[in-house]
Amino acid sequence: MADTDIYNDLNDQQIAAVQCSLGNKLILAGAGSGKTRVLTCRVAELINKYDIRPSNILALTFTNKASNEMKQRLEKLLRISSQGLWFGTFHGICRRLLKIHWKEAGINEHFTILDSQDQLRIIKRIIKAKNLDENLYDPKALQSFINTQKDKGKRFNNINNDDDKYRDIYKEYDEACRQTNSVDFADLILLTYEMLKANMKILEYYNKRFKNIMVDEFQDTNTLQFNLLKLLNGTDGSLYAVGDDDQSIYGWRGARSKNIKFFEDEFNNVEIFKLEQNYRSTNEILSVANNLISYNKERLGKNLWTNSAKGNPVYLYEAYNGDDESNFIVEKIQEHISSGGKRSDIALLYRSNFLSRRLEEELNSRSIPYRIFGGFRFFERAEVKDVIAYLRITVNTSDDSAFERTVNNPPRGLGEKTIQVIRNYAKENELSMWDTINQIHKTNITSTRALNALNNYISIINELIINVKNLDLKNLIEKTISLSTLTKYYESKKNEESLSKQENLEELLSTAERFYQNNIDSEDVLSEFLDNAALEAGEFQSKTHEDPVQLMTIHSAKGLEFPIVFLTGMDEGIFPNENRNLNKDFLEEERRLCYVAITRAMQTLYITHANMRYMHGNNNFLIPSRFIGEIDDDLLEPIKSNNTRSFKSSKKNNMGDQKLDDEYSQETHPDHFSQEDNSVYIKIGQRVRHLKFGNGVILSYTGKGDSLKIHINFESYGKKWLVMSYAQLDFNI
Repeated sequence: MADTDIYNDLNDQQIAAVQCSLGNKLILAGAGSGKTRVLTCRVAELINKYDIRPSNILALTFTNKASNEMKQRLEKLLRISSQGLWFGTFHGICRRLLKIHWKEAGINEHFTILDSQDQLRIIKRIIKAKNLDENLYDPKALQSFINTQKDKGKRFNNINNDDDKYRDIYKEYDEACRQTNSVDFADLILLTYEMLKANMKILEYYNKRFKNIMVDEFQDTNTLQFNLLKLLNGTDGSLYAVGDDDQSIYGWRGARSKNIKFFEDEFNNVEIFKLEQNYRSTNEILSVANNLISYNKERLGKNLWTNSAKGNPVYLYEAYNGDDESNFIVEKIQEHISSGGKRSDIALLYRSNFLSRRLEEELNSRSIPYRIFGGFRFFERAEVKDVIAYLRITVNTSDDSAFERTVNNPPRGLGEKTIQVIRNYAKENELSMWDTINQIHKTNITSTRALNALNNYISIINELIINVKNLDLKNLIEKTISLSTLTKYYESKKNEESLSKQENLEELLSTAERFYQNNIDSEDVLSEFLDNAALEAGEFQSKTHEDPVQLMTIHSAKGLEFPIVFLTGMDEGIFPNENRNLNKDFLEEERRLCYVAITRAMQTLYITHANMRYMHGNNNFLIPSRFIGEIDDDLLEPIKSNNTRSFKSSKKNNMGDQKLDDEYSQETHPDHFSQEDNSVYIKIGQRVRHLKFGNGVILSYTGKGDSLKIHINFESYGKKWLVMSYAQLDFNI
């Protein structure tokens, strides 16, 4: 193949990145800039121009899909077999090295790889053997702790932790892995790093063999992966790192976004190339993306552009509430379908999983097929099913499946042995498992811990049975969540997954309230709600051949593209998320996440926010996300709600002039409130200043006199409840 064939359809920036000399190169590849093609062409360039054998090139990716795509493209480009290529994921390549050098790594030749569930089972076994309380030493939290330490390159003997038991469990976990001849995913990389560092001859061999190392998605590397690359590259290697600092969105799982900035410091004679021409999106969409990401200070800087013709404007929809938002979105979807468009052209993106609920409801009501990409429908999510199971056992104590799901959820110290005793006794005596534990004295369960746990469970269910008669649907579910301690359990985890679960439980309350209002005349709202939940959970997701609309979190959308994108829930407190620590680093990552969402759109982008949402058990007044405020007005085309109760608000004034419609004001909040002692007037949307928290906007308030509490969204500190009599607020701003 002629060399010139390699450069067909490459732009000038891409050609420069492909034809560059050997040495350490950093390729800043913007969204939709053709980085996979550049990587593939660079490999071809090394083989054709520098006469480097394919087996002497190491290419590292983060997914098997990316690795296979590169192999296939290279086979097509050079008409060579991919056999013998060292192309693969970090974990795959490290496994390959450990299979060759198992002895030097101190492991058995025929080691097995533990998956996440295998890892969790070992940790649970250790916790049980130590007679530790799983509520205090949560297996998943310990699993995360161990993996995080390994990702940092740390064994149990060189970490600092306030709780010595964490270190002890880590130590015993490692010993258990060695005894069973097993390694986990994090260990694949750590063992490889340790083996190479301890064996200079082996390291020198690979330094010479892999003079050319290529890395895709470099911004997603963690500390250990970065250090492994330094080790493999040596002092005179050629590391070709392709990444986008503006798309670094995985800090919560160990990725270190600053690795791109460290590249120049840690590697010799680095040359930087930028790929800024975008082949995906319209200029209108790219202008919004560039405008937003410019607010991030910790970036190397690039500006996406395109040669494509003028496209649709980027639309900004201001919804009255969450219902109005979902109605608008689905109406636009119907317009697209009616004009002959495909449903799968459309993606609905959201920051948090709970936001899918109203969208799902609206899509279902209009019989539009949809698919949750990389996740579950709302009523299929484990935490939602947990609450539903509590309600099921409450209304039908003979429901053994609901019993088994709830009796030790969250963990109460009941082991599988105790559950099996209950199961066997129930079967032998033709009883439900609930009836069995109410005859516990007749079984052979003697453990004090188990008996106490079962008695606690009995008291919870009995109290719920009483409350079924006294509480409406929403309050009953709220009571169920409280008595079961599910929220408390998730709060203790303090990780991304548990926060998402808490949000879904709060959304379940909103769903229950909505269902109650729509079925207020029903004789048995609870039964109908449970039946509805079962039906929705039982419906399988639409398949690809059914041409479904795509719903997904923004994290799940990374690497994908769609002709039409709806970026939903763009409200302050939701995006950026108020449940996270709003420090500078987090806000910059949230802004990068928003940038990723925007750049998924190819032709049309809608950004939507709501002035009010039912959350946390109440109607909450919201202001547009600060990210909307950062986008220049002339880059967005506003669309106002047709709802007659819509607020009169400006994107830029952060609700400063917003007023409620008269009907709502009279029902919930007066237009203003005069405090008895100081005659200060309080209005929803009013701007205030606090000595510590700075400027903010009043969202709501409750109580009166000395008990008056005000809910304020502060620009720098997020949402806070303050007692009026102590807050010392300045209203004259």
